[in-house]
Amino acid sequence: MHLLRPQQIVDCSSDGNDDCNDDDFPPSVSYLSAKGGKIATEASYPYGGKKDLCRESGINEIELGNVEYAEISVGDENKLAEAFTNNGPIFIGLNADSELFMFYQSGVLKIDSCRNSPEHMNHAVVIVGHGYDEGLKTPYWIIKNSWGTKWGESGYLRLIKDAGNMCGVASSAFSAKLT
Repeated sequence: MHLLRPQQIVDCSSDGNDDCNDDDFPPSVSYLSAKGGKIATEASYPYGGKKDLCRESGINEIELGNVEYAEISVGDENKLAEAFTNNGPIFIGLNADSELFMFYQSGVLKIDSCRNSPEHMNHAVVIVGHGYDEGLKTPYWIIKNSWGTKWGESGYLRLIKDAGNMCGVASSAFSAKLT
């Protein structure tokens, strides 16, 4: 198994990707497509958490294949869950402005004041699962963040699910398939 990280995309995709905080996924997919579906491994192009100069030599790339993406209906958590079930991990933009998000440590996160409209999405993350907290009687999304393993639950967040599109979880969402 190869560990893949987005640093190469952050550094080398100049078609609309401004930095690690962007939530615009189509330029990333366009970049991968232009490279013939190849991406650097974590070992040869480690994640740095910020935009740097693009390195094109001395890296080990693996072939992913063709990457196709589809936007998921804006604001529809049911469609988001369906896309996850059918396609696996979902790339999303979230509103990460809240200190509750920034300093999240554990538990199922609910931020009543979190804006959820597409224009407020400012951070790219990946939905990798969902679950149910028996104690709270609450469904949640399992989200992988890019801020390292010291943030949240070893780099992951549990965000309340089916609660009015919390923090825009379904406002800017894309599924991707390798063909």
